Amino acid sequence: MSFTVRTLKSTPARRRFPWKRAVLSVLTIARPIMGWYSAWKRRQEEEQRSLILKRSLLILVAVLCALLLLAGTAKALIGMKSLGVRTLVSMTGGELPHDANGFTNILLLGQGDSSHDGKDLTDTVMVASIDPTKTKSVVVLSLPRDLYFLHTEKMGKGRLNSLYRDYKGYLRGKGMESPEAVKESMVQLSAEIGTALGIEIHGAVKVDFEGFVQAVDVLGGIDIEVPEDIVDTEYPDENYGIETFNLSRGMQHLDGATALKYARSRHSSSDFSRSARQQQIIVAMAEKAKKEKLHSDVSAISELFGILKEHVATTLGMREIIALAAAGGDIDKTQVVSMQLSDRNGLYNSVPEPGGLLYAPPRDLFEGASVLLPVSIPEFPVTWKQVQALSSLIFGQRIVFLSRPTVSILNAGSKPGSARALANELIRYGFTVDHVANAETLEDQETSWIAQSGGTNEPTQKFFGELLNIPLQPANTILSADETRDITIILGKDYRYRAVQDLLE
Repeated sequence: MSFTVRTLKSTPARRRFPWKRAVLSVLTIARPIMGWYSAWKRRQEEEQRSLILKRSLLILVAVLCALLLLAGTAKALIGMKSLGVRTLVSMTGGELPHDANGFTNILLLGQGDSSHDGKDLTDTVMVASIDPTKTKSVVVLSLPRDLYFLHTEKMGKGRLNSLYRDYKGYLRGKGMESPEAVKESMVQLSAEIGTALGIEIHGAVKVDFEGFVQAVDVLGGIDIEVPEDIVDTEYPDENYGIETFNLSRGMQHLDGATALKYARSRHSSSDFSRSARQQQIIVAMAEKAKKEKLHSDVSAISELFGILKEHVATTLGMREIIALAAAGGDIDKTQVVSMQLSDRNGLYNSVPEPGGLLYAPPRDLFEGASVLLPVSIPEFPVTWKQVQALSSLIFGQRIVFLSRPTVSILNAGSKPGSARALANELIRYGFTVDHVANAETLEDQETSWIAQSGGTNEPTQKFFGELLNIPLQPANTILSADETRDITIILGKDYRYRAVQDLLE
């Protein structure tokens, strides 16, 4: 190998301009500038997206979550039609979790705050099932706070309104940080309620009373048609005592504090009429938000966004919340079904009501506490079969409930009392039975049948035929107009009463 050696003082050879080095130098200098520009552009895009989020989440989250506290998922989603979240959805790529039917089921919880004796008690519990594609509908089922769980997988036993609080306390005692304990307790409560109802629950939203009050006040109050005078002499005050709450029937303008009292009051009426008031409030809130065009009110956006951060917790991710808003935009305002589980079960000569599948056992069996258990067939052991049957129908067969059929039941040869027994059963499951009588224009029938009239009612008539295992046959012209309804059921000599839970097996 040979080497060429020269001294430092030798005349250097002529050098070419170092283009390559210059280019590299320029790129080195330019890189920070390009990085700054890219970062600036990213910030601009993020700020734009943040602005879109704030505007879109005004009612999406503040109303959907904070204001959805009381069961109005259905109506509040309807109130979001003008928000225009489609662009936001395309930006985030969010997708709603759903079950095999395409339904998204959300648990809604309302609890007290630090100023209330019942802090962490979830006195408002509702499940909203959303179908944004086939029926574009929402079904809302309210669960009473006194509903008792004899056993659960992880949360022990107790009344529904205390399960979240007790499990959260247990997790905190195990060393879990509060935010994680809150979320895990909501997840577990969703699982327990889903098991009881026989459905999958995909997410939960919880808001406290203070957040609710503030949200109503941001709206400027709401207008409510109060159906009857309310005189509650035992309403809980701010000092762990009681006060009297009065509200006269008729149209009333309610601020946040009064709206909360209207929603919470229970001593002047039952928990079940309270559920109806809660749903009424949400309807009014959604309508007010839409009327006032709050999505364009920057000040209201800011206030509600603050309320959201301080008073709302959810197991849903941001992408899922945004997708939920998009689903809400598709909801048809006429496609809403609501029901409350209650003890208006029609037993012991009482009048049945929709959702009347619970009963109050003797208090001495529960250390003096007032609780509600599912009515079971047979009576023991206690099961959720009837509640699950209701859940299967109102969620899975919602198209029937959305058609709101009226039902007539005619006794034409069946055992006396059969028509009334079937009517009570159908009423408990949410159907409107407004005519029960002996068939005036028919001879006794050997077999039972359902009048087939064709037209838009025929799918619903087929549903009842399959449910009751009673065949359809063309409507008899002998039947009078007073005897017929959308669904006319003729009970013949072959009819034997069976509970709906058994019919669905």
